[in-house]
Amino acid sequence: MIVNVSTELKSDFETIKRSVLLPKLLIYVTTPLIKFTPLDPSHFPVIWKDGEYLVDMKLFGIIPFGKQYIGIQRFHDTIDEFILRDNGHGELIQKWDHWIFIRKTKNENLISYTDRIEIKAGILTPLIWIFGNIFYRWRQHRWRKLISEGLEAL
Repeated sequence: MIVNVSTELKSDFETIKRSVLLPKLLIYVTTPLIKFTPLDPSHFPVIWKDGEYLVDMKLFGIIPFGKQYIGIQRFHDTIDEFILRDNGHGELIQKWDHWIFIRKTKNENLISYTDRIEIKAGILTPLIWIFGNIFYRWRQHRWRKLISEGLEAL
């Protein structure tokens, strides 16, 4: 099943592109829905590099949600578009193929931001899909909040 959620961010392209590569942004935009604890490696890098990162996930910081690989791939990088992929997979969710599309718009201070996720979790897929819809709307809400407060809040 596919989740596709888009928003417009009041910022510039380079700032959004740099920010999406920060693991601390992931922590910020997912709080308090999911807490990620890095397992292998034991710490997140300062900036995401291509590769796999094993994490333990907890809903609301307390309910075990399984171990998951975050599979970072910088897929596309041009002057007007940046695409980042998290080809995630894990115990509970066999496929969490998350694509982030960051695109310039005609207004240089307004960026199109889209999360597109393909989810496969066996019989749990419909429930995980519902959660994914809530989760990515929350993430984008947190993005807009962070931008309104100033990205230096990271």
